[in-house]
Amino acid sequence: MENKIVLIFVLAFIPTILGRNATTGSIVVDVTTTIAETDENFVCFTLDIWPHDECRWSKLCVWDGHASMLNLDLTLPIINKAVQAFKSVRIRVGGTLQDKLIYNVGAGFKGTCHPFQATKGSLFDFSVGCLYMERWDDLNNFFNNTGAIVTFGLNALLGKYKTQGIQWEGNWNYSNTEALIQYTIENNYQINSWEFGNELAGLNSIGASVTAAQYAKDVIKLREIIDRLYNNFQQKPMIVAPGAFFDEKWYGEFLRKTGPGVVDVLTHHIYNMGAGDDPKLIYRFVNSTYLSQVSNTFEHLENVIQKNAPWGAAWVGEAGGAYQGGSPHISYTFINSFWYLDQLGMASMYNTKVYCRQTLIGGFYGVIKSSTLLPTPDYYGALLFHRLMGPRVLKIDNNVSSDLRSYAHCSRGRTGVTLLFINLSNTTDFIIDVENNINLSSGKRNASKGQRMKIDSPREEYHLTPKDGLVRSSTVLLNGNPLETTKEGDIPNLLPVYRQSNSSIHIAGWSIAFIVVPHFVAPACN
Repeated sequence: MENKIVLIFVLAFIPTILGRNATTGSIVVDVTTTIAETDENFVCFTLDIWPHDECRWSKLCVWDGHASMLNLDLTLPIINKAVQAFKSVRIRVGGTLQDKLIYNVGAGFKGTCHPFQATKGSLFDFSVGCLYMERWDDLNNFFNNTGAIVTFGLNALLGKYKTQGIQWEGNWNYSNTEALIQYTIENNYQINSWEFGNELAGLNSIGASVTAAQYAKDVIKLREIIDRLYNNFQQKPMIVAPGAFFDEKWYGEFLRKTGPGVVDVLTHHIYNMGAGDDPKLIYRFVNSTYLSQVSNTFEHLENVIQKNAPWGAAWVGEAGGAYQGGSPHISYTFINSFWYLDQLGMASMYNTKVYCRQTLIGGFYGVIKSSTLLPTPDYYGALLFHRLMGPRVLKIDNNVSSDLRSYAHCSRGRTGVTLLFINLSNTTDFIIDVENNINLSSGKRNASKGQRMKIDSPREEYHLTPKDGLVRSSTVLLNGNPLETTKEGDIPNLLPVYRQSNSSIHIAGWSIAFIVVPHFVAPACN
């Protein structure tokens, strides 16, 4: 048997704690090898394009508050400081209306485009809209000032026409996109990647659909444009596509027809929790079986890429949990973090390089609530994930309870391992003893206390709980202290509590915990 080093969590049934049971078992993290790897900037947020008068809810406008990339006040301190707190974070600009957005630049387009207008019966019930270059300048200044890494979604429908049902045909009119890219280069704006189209692919297309063959032809043209315009650049922007709901047959055909050297990243969208107004929505956030179902999508996309495009990478280009703009009662509350942080952990296990949360601000699912300009619990969870969980992903075997969701990564920027625990139960706590088990001769467990970490080696613990124990609270506590911004919009310090590495870890009911264990040998993390 090969040599094996494992980090072991030993649990045993013990009496009730504060009226709840505390249960046991064992969790094993294999630190001999990694199972996947993310991008250094795995956490990502989106800026959508909806105008403020998008009102699909009765008497409730989801995007009221000027929270889209077209009208957001980019000088707001909280917006700038929230992005800067990550030091480096990806922002994906795009959404449904990107395929009706033209750019006020280039022959035939400059001076001819106007703001979006609600137009019943038109595609997405809106007229064609306009991105003015003054706004493009402002956006790029914002990106530059905050250190954002930019993915911009391009209009893939320009030049096409509707035929039957939701099918659109015809070659892509690329002249407006070429003018925008040329303008971007001339102004030295740094765009990391250009994404082609939004939700136009396969069986789950939204509003309009384009065949894989036509999509491939159009993306090959985009590759020609980028290669030509960025000819003198050492590093060219990536091409990202199709930004759609995963359809295995469509994605496979698309990759075969584009071939190598065209598409760098395959993006897919996830809204697996259901409609934002579904009265049963809240129960899915604490249902472990339901949360796990989406793993099939991650696995199948990974297989499609390995088979057809081993040079490519998988991204979640947009994920908001609940669709229809999110839930007005759930998306900004603590319970949403059960889904969101679980998705970050799960996606990383399948070599997902980037995970873009819908949205930074806007809709009900913004990690900054547009009506209050306050960060939600999801914002702080994402910030901790970004700061603590490194790109290398470790295998974890959890036979304790399906209610205890668990993930392990090599720690970011330092030695050791960081673990993410999500306790979906409100009736059960988990008490965990951490041991470093090394048995080079047989690979079997050695539960000897002598193999524990040094007693003077502290670990860091970051426990997230809802205010007053209410999972629908919009206030999150870190180690018992509420996380609140200052009047100037400064993000609070996220400070751990320190525990001896050989002491037990307590994962309370309905809580989330990041545990940083720095002092043990982890060959996979070297």
